[in-house]
Amino acid sequence: MNVRDVIVVGAGFGGLSAGALLAKRGLDVLLLESSNELGGCAGKFDRGGYRFAVGATLGMGFEAGGTLAELYQELGLPLPQMKLLPIIMDVHLPDLDIRYYQAKVRWYEELERQFPQEHQQMILFYEELIAVAEQFQKIIARKPMFPPVDWRGYKQVLGMANLENAKLMPYMLQTVQDRLKKYGLAEHRQFVAFLNGQLIDAVQTTVAGCPAFLGYIALNVFHRGAFYIYGGLATVAEDLAGSIRTHGGTVQLRSRVQQIAKRGDGWEVTTAKGQRYHAKQVVLNNSIHNLHGLFDADLGRKLRVREDEERSRPAWGAYALYLGCRDVFASEALFHQFIEQYEAPLTEGNQFLVSLSATDDRLRAAEGKRALTISTHTALDRWWERSRYDELKASYTERIMTSLERKFPQVRAAVDMSLPATPVTFQRYVLRERGKVGGYIPSGKFSWMSSYSPLSGLEGMWLCGDTVFPGAGTLGTALSGWIVADRISR
Repeated sequence: MNVRDVIVVGAGFGGLSAGALLAKRGLDVLLLESSNELGGCAGKFDRGGYRFAVGATLGMGFEAGGTLAELYQELGLPLPQMKLLPIIMDVHLPDLDIRYYQAKVRWYEELERQFPQEHQQMILFYEELIAVAEQFQKIIARKPMFPPVDWRGYKQVLGMANLENAKLMPYMLQTVQDRLKKYGLAEHRQFVAFLNGQLIDAVQTTVAGCPAFLGYIALNVFHRGAFYIYGGLATVAEDLAGSIRTHGGTVQLRSRVQQIAKRGDGWEVTTAKGQRYHAKQVVLNNSIHNLHGLFDADLGRKLRVREDEERSRPAWGAYALYLGCRDVFASEALFHQFIEQYEAPLTEGNQFLVSLSATDDRLRAAEGKRALTISTHTALDRWWERSRYDELKASYTERIMTSLERKFPQVRAAVDMSLPATPVTFQRYVLRERGKVGGYIPSGKFSWMSSYSPLSGLEGMWLCGDTVFPGAGTLGTALSGWIVADRISR
């Protein structure tokens, strides 16, 4: 039997971060990934001369002191080829185009230009947002194990109790919408739509359902530094996998884990091919949606995550459209967000995010070509009705293409490759149960209290990824892996 110190299941950013850190610290690490690609929902695939990013995701956390910058430093890795984005994205509302700038002074100038009557209140809101987020960032940088479920976790949380942090409590007891009311902005249709567009992509919800501190952290991340990573975020995944190998670990693709069982003082992990591996510590980065199917009933009852409770928690799916086309995009911005109707929910193609490959990124497309990833949130159930599946794909594609043509009139004729992806696709290729992606949907000011801890309830069994604290996004998942690595290392 193949015996290792640690087995990591899943090569998403959480598993890669945990595996790379543990290997660097001298543990014998085996990472098992079911697909033939790294990065999970932040990975890539290659088709017809294009490299498509699985998700329409910006590069975050590479600024000085940022999570991924510090992770690279900890691992002794050179930073990937990238460039800072002065323009985070262009946001196309039904009656207004907003240029979202990374630099605070330029963003405030844009607010004044677009909203001459209300910009001062908007700037005050952003000043509060940035100040509060930076204070919370100091707490998160200490990598707390949240929610605390053992004495180490409670000791760590209690160690953070001081007068300065106590001032943050109101933001943990209110939504972003509550804070907007203070500035008289809660009913401002265009500004709220802009914020909703950012939050639905970052934390899966809108101002009404988003705890204030989570929303503030997510919105401030853009202003700390937004980057274009050459080759996409898959480049980062490849760097982390390379670090595991450099430090003696193994990264094994096309190895789907089918069963995990208790054996003596450790764990036996069995793949679909019948391969068996043994380790005292197992790190699961395959999402809590897929958790219970790995264990027998007796072990399942010992997990802190109750199966019926987990299945009842709301989560989004994604409809993605991957386009390879001639370069007809006369725009400085590499990311675009479209919102078509104010009154409709920001799902099902009414809101979508577009990621364009850079004109000089030869890893993504040939000269004169661009690779696009387009993504919208979608409810899951409709995609599992086989009789409607093809019709739905066609209608979603058409809606998105029609919206794109509003800003890029030549795009339809320029397309030479169009590949749609639905929740069914995400279940097939990244093994997300029923195609659930992005973690759970916050549903109010206290929803953060229902976060799942990386401590599974089984000794030596750890959880990381977008379904545990600190949640969705590449930064959150990478940080969850780092938290787990620190506890195992101790």
